[in-house]
Amino acid sequence: MKKPAKKRKAPTKAKKKPAKIDHAAIDAKRAQAYSDMENSVCDLSRAAELAMTMFDNDRLFLFTVEQLDFMVQRFKEHYYAEEFPL
Repeated sequence: MKKPAKKRKAPTKAKKKPAKIDHAAIDAKRAQAYSDMENSVCDLSRAAELAMTMFDNDRLFLFTVEQLDFMVQRFKEHYYAEEFPL
């Protein structure tokens, strides 16, 4: 009578060492991206302040809010287009 064939184990792959992450390079890229965004964020902040000061004047308030909305939408498009890469 024949012996049942032994099951072979699948060959194991050598474990790869995890890639080393250059945290300094990542931090430098992020710092540059935040620096690139700084002017736009300051402009948005100033536009919001102007809208708040024009609250009592209906026509100027609507104008400043429309301008703020335009600026925010433009910033959002640039941000999601990765013109401020991280």
